[in-house]
Parts: sequence; C-alpha cells; structure tokens
Amino acid sequence: MIMADVLKFLFLILGALIITVSYWLLFEAIFPRWVRTACRIYQQRPIKTFLLGALTGGPAILITVALLNQGGPQGQFLGASAGIFLLLVSLVGSAGLARLVGEGLPSAIDAQQSWRPVMRGGAVLSICCVLPIAGWFAILPVILLSGFGAVVRTAWQIHRQRRAAIHEAMKAVEA
Repeated sequence: MIMADVLKFLFLILGALIITVSYWLLFEAIFPRWVRTACRIYQQRPIKTFLLGALTGGPAILITVALLNQGGPQGQFLGASAGIFLLLVSLVGSAGLARLVGEGLPSAIDAQQSWRPVMRGGAVLSICCVLPIAGWFAILPVILLSGFGAVVRTAWQIHRQRRAAIHEAMKAVEA
C-alpha cells in the first residue's frame, strides 16, 4: 500500500467521525426534546432500548437490504432512501447516548453551552467505533440499533404525554 492509499483511508475515517458527531450536534439543536428524552431512556433501561431497536430496526434493515439487492432500479432507490432514513433516525436516538456519555464527563462550561455534553460524548463514541472488528461490528451496530430503539421509545412516550394532555384539556373543558 502506498502513502496515498493510507492517507485516503485516514481521511475517510476522520471525515466519517466528524460527520457523525456533526449529525449528533445537529439533532441536539433541532430536536432537543427527543435527544433529552432518549438520554433519559438510555439511563433507565439501556438493554431494553437496544433489544427494542434490534426487534424493530432489524427487520427494517433486512427489508432495506432486500430492496437494494433485488428491487431493480425503483427498489434500489426505495432501499437507499429507506437506508438513509433508518440511519438518520438511529442517529437521532444515539444522540441521546452521546449526551449521556458526555454528561458522565462533566465540565463547568456545560451550564452555558448545553450542546457540549453531546460533543464530548459524541467524540468518545465515534472514536470507540474506529477500533477494527470490535468497533465496526459490535460497538457501531449496538449504538445504531439502540438509537433506533430509543427513538421508538421516545415517540411512544411523547405520544402518551400528548394523549394525557389532551385528556386533561377535555376534562377541563367539560368542567
């Protein structure tokens, strides 16, 4: 392997790390309620969150791969679109994990800049994913599947909260 190949792989990996942390920061800025709820979900039941992600995200990934492989041009487009959607949804949930890891590494500046824990935790998580074999085939899939599970649980909790608020509003109107 020549030096150009080594640098190509180095910069591809560094770019992927920077992009992943950037998405986590983006989702912290755009969907702070979802990220904070996902963080609480990770604190309360991390194993259950991963299992839910594996049970709900796993079949979706299999369908996406089948579309990419067997779907023809339209199926490949749908499969690629579904794959991108699944990845982004997983990154929304795993931003909660990045926040949780970052909160475990506290800093005095966190009170003024609430995004800092996500950046610190995201840096730690993304560097953990660089480790060959364990990082690629164990840590990264666990992060993404649990992120998908965190989004499913977050959506369910937000749905229940909205239903409870509507129910309370209806009672107040009736009274």
